[in-house]
Amino acid sequence: MDYLNIYNSNYNKAYRIGESFFKHKLIQFNKETLSFGRASNITRELIENFEKNFSINKEHQLFELKNVYQNSLRNYSKNEIELVLKNEVKKGFLKLSLDIQNTNYTLESFIKELAIHNAINEFSRLFNNHSDLFKMMYDNDYFDLFEIKDYNPIDFRDSKNYTDLLNRFYPLKKSPETYSESFLETYTDDIIDDLENNLPYFNEKEKAFLLHSIYKIIEESKSNTKLNNTEFYKVLSIVNLKDDSCLVSDNYKNSDYYRILSGGLEKISLDIKLQDNFIDILISKTRQLKLKNITKYLSEKSTFLKASIARNNNKAK
Repeated sequence: MDYLNIYNSNYNKAYRIGESFFKHKLIQFNKETLSFGRASNITRELIENFEKNFSINKEHQLFELKNVYQNSLRNYSKNEIELVLKNEVKKGFLKLSLDIQNTNYTLESFIKELAIHNAINEFSRLFNNHSDLFKMMYDNDYFDLFEIKDYNPIDFRDSKNYTDLLNRFYPLKKSPETYSESFLETYTDDIIDDLENNLPYFNEKEKAFLLHSIYKIIEESKSNTKLNNTEFYKVLSIVNLKDDSCLVSDNYKNSDYYRILSGGLEKISLDIKLQDNFIDILISKTRQLKLKNITKYLSEKSTFLKASIARNNNKAK
């Protein structure tokens, strides 16, 4: 049995179908005037419901074998997919109960479902991480450049697709800076002293959203080195925010600061005009501190908010 060929052929086919499904559903929901968030959630739910029918998700032993596959990838330095399928997965499948082995569900069936499952996880992950790109397409009803791909090692905002769309729909927001620039800048002692003497005041919500912005930039540009919200929030609590609840219990999840860190602007206000005003104030402060990457990230958020406000005003006329 050619394990790798079975896996790759099903993975690639599922990825192509999933990418096409996302595109056509977004086009459909755009015509129905659903918000991007609602359209994205419905599409994800449809895919999740489809995957629930897989034996790999319904049968406990197969679910555990899927975990064996995932955990065994680290055992090899190359050709890991092929070797795990030939060794750990095959061995594990042969140990399954007779009830499973006596059905029409074979090792090949498992590999096919595993490949489809992994393809769904991957294009769903990339869609979530690159949501700003797809929202720009959705908001402007322009899907010619639609594709779900991994832009690693560059940030997706530095990709040709993103910059082409930005130049097409928001030409005034062009920037020569890239997200791949380091967050760290070297200052002379005089500059540091000057910053300390002119440090703008940040309220607690602004601090939380700044950390949210940094978290999103790291998450989207370095998908293989993710921080989770809990760990990041603990660091935040120790360093700055006056909230030590996360250090002694799970109460941090009830904190406004944690909600903003994990949920973003919608946890500050559901009113997009208030969101826009909040971002504008924050941009003025990050510019003063020469936080280039964060200012760029916030400016693009501001662009989308102002465009949404303008569209809403036009609809109201």
